Amino acid sequence: MVFAKTWRALAILTVCLSGTQYAEADAPLLYTLNAAKALPGDGHSWGFAALQPQSAQLFVARRENGLSVFDVDKQKLLKTLDNSAGANAVAFVPERNRAYIANMDGTLGIVALDRLQVLQRLKLDSGNLNNLVYDASRDRLIVTSGRRGDHSTLYLIDAKTDRLTDAVDIPAQKLDGPVILENGHFIVPMRDEDKVAVLSGAKLEQQQFWTFKGCSKPSALAVDKSRQRLFVACRGADPTLVVADLKTGKTLSTLPIGRAVNALAYDREKDQLLVPSGADASLAIVQRDDQGQYQLRGTVGTRPWAHNMVLDAQRGQAYLFTADFTQPAPSREQPKPDPAFHPDTFTVLTYKAQ
Repeated sequence: MVFAKTWRALAILTVCLSGTQYAEADAPLLYTLNAAKALPGDGHSWGFAALQPQSAQLFVARRENGLSVFDVDKQKLLKTLDNSAGANAVAFVPERNRAYIANMDGTLGIVALDRLQVLQRLKLDSGNLNNLVYDASRDRLIVTSGRRGDHSTLYLIDAKTDRLTDAVDIPAQKLDGPVILENGHFIVPMRDEDKVAVLSGAKLEQQQFWTFKGCSKPSALAVDKSRQRLFVACRGADPTLVVADLKTGKTLSTLPIGRAVNALAYDREKDQLLVPSGADASLAIVQRDDQGQYQLRGTVGTRPWAHNMVLDAQRGQAYLFTADFTQPAPSREQPKPDPAFHPDTFTVLTYKAQ
């Protein structure tokens, strides 16, 4: 009798487990890891990356290791540019055969795309440059300075001549990654001020500063141009995604997200927002439903420190970046020590949409 009861309990458990496994196998996988390629180098940090338009070349700003060009189809490092040490971000002007690098030493690297050669490093700032975008409406680069005491500077570069034309100060200690609209509106998070700046005009003299209730430490932006939506990642104590009207800044909805989000990407083809969290080793997928509401579809496990990302909608892929690391124990002298990244482990992670 005891054996019969035991067998019956095992049979019920087996059925339950089988049902769970079936449900898990039937669930959408969203994105799966398609490739992981480690690159050589012993730098202890990295910046942003960008995919050259109409190309398989991914330009990865690896700071101490320079600007690396990676072929996403061949999964192969093509070249690390000479004289590119300190690369923090990159932007393209392919019709002028140019790429531009925001460098940690305050210089702007000017690159000939056809030769993958740094032609010049134009001195803009005494400290580091954080990011940059190309404003096609005025044929210029807008370059952001790094963290400052009470203000940050935007440098305006004429793309015809590669010359600095103006510098504009705004009241922000730190500017995070900006976006540029087709009409030339420049939108940038002001993390320490809990604001997002919207600037326009020949010298960015038309300035608005938007705040969003419950949004502390705004750190990343993305835009859905067709529906005029602005997405803002807020990395404060309660990490939040804000969906706002792109024209007015009015908050339309909010969602909880992972910690310390540093990048967002909107996929127009799938009508999805990708939200990576290196702190949580996750990639959240937010979908707009039939009623126009934004809902979390699911979260894909990635790797720790995979916080920067490039969306390749044409190939249905997302590229994230990380490295192996050792986290030192906290001490009285260093209560929050930085991780020690292992040499030759910086890795390009390729996630494929399912």
